[in-house]
Amino acid sequence: MRIAIFPGYDDSAASSRIRAHTLQRSLVSLGHDARIGDAGPHADVVLVQKRASRKTIAMMKTWRAQGSLVIFDLDDVGRDLWYSAPPSVLRRVLEVADIVTTDTAGHRLVLTRDYDADLVEIIPDTIDYFPNAPSMLSPPSGHPLRILWFGNAANIALFTRYARVIEGIPDVELVAVTNVARIGELSNRFPRTLFLPWARETFVGILQSCALTLLPHDGTETDRLKSNNRMIASITWGVPALVTRTPEYERTAAEAGVAHALFSSEAELMTTIERLRSVEARSAYLCVAQPAIWELYSPHTVAMRFLAMVSRASDRQMPRRQRGYLPWLRKAAKGHVLFALVRESTHLVSQLLHGDQAFEIRS
Repeated sequence: MRIAIFPGYDDSAASSRIRAHTLQRSLVSLGHDARIGDAGPHADVVLVQKRASRKTIAMMKTWRAQGSLVIFDLDDVGRDLWYSAPPSVLRRVLEVADIVTTDTAGHRLVLTRDYDADLVEIIPDTIDYFPNAPSMLSPPSGHPLRILWFGNAANIALFTRYARVIEGIPDVELVAVTNVARIGELSNRFPRTLFLPWARETFVGILQSCALTLLPHDGTETDRLKSNNRMIASITWGVPALVTRTPEYERTAAEAGVAHALFSSEAELMTTIERLRSVEARSAYLCVAQPAIWELYSPHTVAMRFLAMVSRASDRQMPRRQRGYLPWLRKAAKGHVLFALVRESTHLVSQLLHGDQAFEIRS
């Protein structure tokens, strides 16, 4: 099968690395002609990931007219989504695409309810950083116990709620990996936390130097819809994850048999840390969780799920909705219409100054 994938960004962006670049590699390993940024004249399937412009709409229409199955993939809702696609463009992309794919049941609900997407399929995030198998390294046994938070600095509020608590636990070192530009400021705010810059080449080594990861999602409504991708990456690379009782984490903890790693308060987090302080407890966690996570979320498994979705869709007549823009925007923006319009203007100015750079087309 000829499959063209247009990532929103390069593989330094987690979303594109997980949902586009890893998928392309896995499809190739399964014998398919899967290419990044190259639709050519005869692609059976075209996947556009996250980022869109008016040029995207025109190309999607062309691909559909040529007989390609056109998929638009996104893993954000709310304000974050407007950074990748201006509202007027997103509305048209959701109408033109044969299928919309997303990462969680919560995102699917929002996309169908608030964005009027017709057909939304869940393709879960795969395990990040291109693993070939779960890491079987022995958990670190040294002191202090190193606990890692990692993520974009835009999500730092999820970290700060628990940072002070962990900094006060005896014989624990808190490590945070995030955007290099914010490290100076954050180090001043949290002097007892070791802040390190994220880089794809060094991250897995830093992760494996730690005993546990701290991965909260109990922030805003949008935060609570986030996927399990950091949890499944941490577990696969050999580090037990402590996660909040939020939908995707709670579901995944049940799948992996590690419900004892869930927490919903500062006090429960402290208890959970002590429960998993010993090497034996952490080894037992990984012994149960790693096989389950790999079976459900390995790159091969997710690629097969993608192919099954394509097979089901090939003979299906896709519905088409036509909505007025302003009624759609009021619903999609959930009261934050001014912010959405500001993002629309920002995209327009950028396009005028720099041209349409949503993605490069090769044929």
